[in-house]
Amino acid sequence: MKGRLWKLVQAVAALVILALLVRYFQKHWSELSAAGDALRIQPLPLAGAMAIILATYALLIGAWRAVLAGWGERLPYREAARIWCLSNLARYIPGRVWQIAGMAALARQAGVSAWAAAGSAIAVQLVAISTGALVTAVFAPGFDQKLVLLAGLMAASGAAILAWPAGAAWLAAVIRRLTGRQVELRAVKPGPLLLSAAITTAAWMLYGLALVLSVRGLTGQGAGLDTRAATGVFTGSYVAGLINIFAPGGIGTRELVLVNWLTGPLGAAAATVVTAGSRIIMTVCELIAAAITLPLMTPGADVHQA
Repeated sequence: MKGRLWKLVQAVAALVILALLVRYFQKHWSELSAAGDALRIQPLPLAGAMAIILATYALLIGAWRAVLAGWGERLPYREAARIWCLSNLARYIPGRVWQIAGMAALARQAGVSAWAAAGSAIAVQLVAISTGALVTAVFAPGFDQKLVLLAGLMAASGAAILAWPAGAAWLAAVIRRLTGRQVELRAVKPGPLLLSAAITTAAWMLYGLALVLSVRGLTGQGAGLDTRAATGVFTGSYVAGLINIFAPGGIGTRELVLVNWLTGPLGAAAATVVTAGSRIIMTVCELIAAAITLPLMTPGADVHQA
């Protein structure tokens, strides 16, 4: 009975996510189609951008596994890929909690300790925001987003607390007082946490390259945005979307930041095309990744604790 209920919950969640994705896709496709002459589709650069984005997902899955390893958990890559890609779709449900809760629930189902599953889901978000804020500050032209930098510092502090035994104990006590539940939370080893941060930083760099190819593939422009600026621009907009927990998938927040940043080098029409097109490309890649990894489920996944 419990297994049937769990399958029903997953099916309902999948339908909700699919409906939201269709709505977002339609919205941004309308924006893209309305851009007129600025839209000049070039298939090869777009294919390259999508390939890079999928490779970036592969890196981010490794970043999550590194955090798990820091808590002594060993989750097979294929199982981790399935969980990461499926839970990633849950971010389109309003409220950041659904993506984190989905990752934690699927990880527990795969045999990861409950506290490590929940802790790692939170930790990867902290690592993404902190490294993303740093990359934005270094690479974004005319960077003046103090909110992004402040959020990055706060996220870095949260990640550091998780790597400090006394800090982890303090955080567990805070959660216990706020929720009334006994929470087990151990300190993650600093080495794997730093490895996760390094991998995530590399992923931000690849996203920048994907944006450059997206500009070429959507507008035919070969100049106007170099890889350095693209890395800072894309990362800053993405982090802004992560910070706004009320926007599903960062919808709206990310687009507002990105179009404002791109208008200068590309012009208003091309900036609109790239912003809307980038969202569509990302959504398609997320669906492709989920479709590829869904059959990778390994019943009774072999999860080891070090």
